[in-house]
Amino acid sequence: MSKLIYVIDDEMEICELLKITLEARDFNVQVGYDGESAIKMVKKKKPDLLIIDLKMPRMNGYEVIAHLKNQTETADLPIMVLTSLTQGSRKSDDEWKKSLNVVAFLTKPFEPIQVVNLVQKIFDAANEK
Repeated sequence: MSKLIYVIDDEMEICELLKITLEARDFNVQVGYDGESAIKMVKKKKPDLLIIDLKMPRMNGYEVIAHLKNQTETADLPIMVLTSLTQGSRKSDDEWKKSLNVVAFLTKPFEPIQVVNLVQKIFDAANEK
């Protein structure tokens, strides 16, 4: 059974690019365009991975992450952040990953293969547990 991934980003082009790229690797991908839709989607069906931007309307990625981490049913949900908000930051992607308590962090712009490789690494690590 293929892994379910939610991609949440207010940029439709990024959602579609990731959907096409990840579906080509046999992942089941659903998209949403704001933080509120992320919460609704996760509540309806918990994915194997949530890929989310930080800067979005109606509820930003920080708020979504905090909400999900504070819920018993979703506290262990693997979350990958994909954002341009931290571009030029003095913190590395790894430092951002640790500070947000997420499984992966990638600053935009990105190459689709980077996302695919990170997603595969996340699932490989989960299978080793």
